[in-house]
Amino acid sequence: MNSNQEILDQFGVYVVSQVYDDSMKYLKELIEGSTKWGTGKEYTEVFQKLSPNDRKVLYKYVDDTVRTVIFGLLGIFEENEEYKIVYENNGGRQVDLNKISEMLKAELSRENGWIARFSKYANEKDK
Repeated sequence: MNSNQEILDQFGVYVVSQVYDDSMKYLKELIEGSTKWGTGKEYTEVFQKLSPNDRKVLYKYVDDTVRTVIFGLLGIFEENEEYKIVYENNGGRQVDLNKISEMLKAELSRENGWIARFSKYANEKDK
């Protein structure tokens, strides 16, 4: 049986890897011109003209935007009881993630939060 913290952390791994990291990876690929199937060429052309400092600002902006979107989405579940994010184990035990987290939407960016612990790209904005 998973502990409440393990359940929250596993959900955090999914959110970070499939939403935050995928978004930041795509931005990096766009800047480098290395996207799969050559998508986003119109963005790459613009981004490659940016100075290193301007690229850093762009990365920070996208980082802030992705964090804000995830925060807002999790806030829907936190602030509206009729919507739930439920974990169910093989035995049928269900756990409402809102009830096991002090503040679900803050799990993402708080000190030692999901992004800090699970992201491959958390420090890219500082480069």
